[in-house]
Amino acid sequence: MAANRNAFWISTQSGGPAFSKSWNVAAGAVGSIAAGSPTTAVDAAAASPYLGLTQAASDGNGTTSQRFTGIAKSDSTDTASVAGSVEVWLPFPGIIYSGKALTASTADTQAEVDALSGKRVVFDLTASKWTIDAAAADAVVNCVVIIGGDYRSQVLDFVYSSKGTVLDFCISA
Repeated sequence: MAANRNAFWISTQSGGPAFSKSWNVAAGAVGSIAAGSPTTAVDAAAASPYLGLTQAASDGNGTTSQRFTGIAKSDSTDTASVAGSVEVWLPFPGIIYSGKALTASTADTQAEVDALSGKRVVFDLTASKWTIDAAAADAVVNCVVIIGGDYRSQVLDFVYSSKGTVLDFCISA
């Protein structure tokens, strides 16, 4: 498995239910995407002739350079020799996600959580654990937008900017 189970989860939904979609996953690893992991579309050139593939995101992803396909709802079914699939929560506007801050000290007081609101950051993958890199520099190309959280657990709430998703992919910053 690529990363920890349930690293990110849907916190609340605005304007209706969160919908899911099944994406194809290329062969090459056993269960390469764990539930709760962020996923991105495979570059069309790399996927050719197989379009519609998704993959586990990489450390530092969460920018307009990737096409975010959503947070994995289930573990993927791929194996070393057989392609599989993964069910993801589609990144519709209004969905609020939650996940742990990379460094607890960046979000361990209410004042720090309040100060992070509106900051655009990225995902972090360290030692197979997905977190939110709240210490990353705020940048217009970053799509993980912190909107609050709980300082007692260092859990941050965020939305994913539509400009970096498969639903509304922006080709420039």
